[in-house]
Amino acid sequence: MAMSTFTAEEIASASGGQVLRPSCGPIAGLSLDSRAVKPGMLFAAIRGERTDGHSYCAAAAELGAACVLVERAVDVPEGCGMVLVDSVELALRVLGRTIRADFRGEVVAVAGSCGKTTTKDFTASVLRHLGTVHATSGNRNNLLGLPETLMGADMDCRFWVLETGISKPMEMDDLAPMARPTGVVMTTIQPVHTEFFASLEAIRDEKAKIFQSAEPGAFGALNADDPLLKDLRLPSGMERILYGTSQDSDLRIAPEEDAGPRGTAFRLHLRGESARGFLPVTGTHNLLNFAAACAAGACFSAPLAQLAECASDLQPAAHRGETHLLRGGILLLDDSYNANPAAMSAVLTSTRGWGRRVVGVLGEMLELGPASARHHETTGFLGAQVARGILQFLAELLDQFLHFIIQKILHQLLDLLCLFR
Repeated sequence: MAMSTFTAEEIASASGGQVLRPSCGPIAGLSLDSRAVKPGMLFAAIRGERTDGHSYCAAAAELGAACVLVERAVDVPEGCGMVLVDSVELALRVLGRTIRADFRGEVVAVAGSCGKTTTKDFTASVLRHLGTVHATSGNRNNLLGLPETLMGADMDCRFWVLETGISKPMEMDDLAPMARPTGVVMTTIQPVHTEFFASLEAIRDEKAKIFQSAEPGAFGALNADDPLLKDLRLPSGMERILYGTSQDSDLRIAPEEDAGPRGTAFRLHLRGESARGFLPVTGTHNLLNFAAACAAGACFSAPLAQLAECASDLQPAAHRGETHLLRGGILLLDDSYNANPAAMSAVLTSTRGWGRRVVGVLGEMLELGPASARHHETTGFLGAQVARGILQFLAELLDQFLHFIIQKILHQLLDLLCLFR
């Protein structure tokens, strides 16, 4: 793996900082958590609301950090370099842009309100059939996570798949130039982070800034099922591809049967061709996430049949729609990582018609502002509706079973009566 390497002097020069102590060797990789430091890494001392990374620089050095990036001088063991900067966060963005400028492969950025991490994982899996891929780990997608991803990225890969997430206005102005994508996949625009945005259009416009930082000739894959995205104007020269379930889609995905707890059969359609596959991930909403990944693959000339076959390799990310069969036939749905109203609606709706008792472990819905109570009430009401629907289905199933048993008993009694005549 060929990660970018720096000296303390190069970091100081790029960030406008000062070398307080040179590093003893090359610096490769970044950690924001002193407990996760590996030998040779840069440890960035971030000041948070609850803790200050400067207090952990010595611990990071003990684990092998080659250098610490600080806003004030600290005591560290001999052998560990130290670079002093005005702002650690700003310095990391500079380093992120520096690394991106040196990369000669393709960069696919995944943006949107919901489904980013799943779509990022699906896209990375699809593109691995075309070449080597480095992708964002977990959901390290913000102004701190993206530099961490870039400093650990393999410069020899053909593809980087970078998740980009914002929660407040103006954040994309700093995030997008670090990604500088050659392709953008936009998932959907939903009421997420509404505490900080006045409208869904404002959320869309902030996220859409990623297109302005794209390389010339980049593609934009847009969700045709989302009215806020399907007609979004892209910068001049960008290739446009619509994906979704609607007839307006360039790449259309259609379920071939009702979604079950183990996945959904589907058919892909593109330019007069079609191909069938099975997505072994819970919920029909994940078909859209997969279609988004296929749209990216199609822009790199992947054959449609190959794209459909890619689905069989996929699985949900940890705590994002995982299912576990428990004793007694009960199905545990683990969607506990985090949540938003649209995602909760999709997850709950996906359990309809499964014909079994489902226990859902769902994540919190945060940063919804004044609309928070309304969204929680709506989600709770939907959950109650789904639960009643499942109970009614089971009751009807039990009624049919009892009716069958009674009929069998009556037939047997009639047969016995005939014998005694």
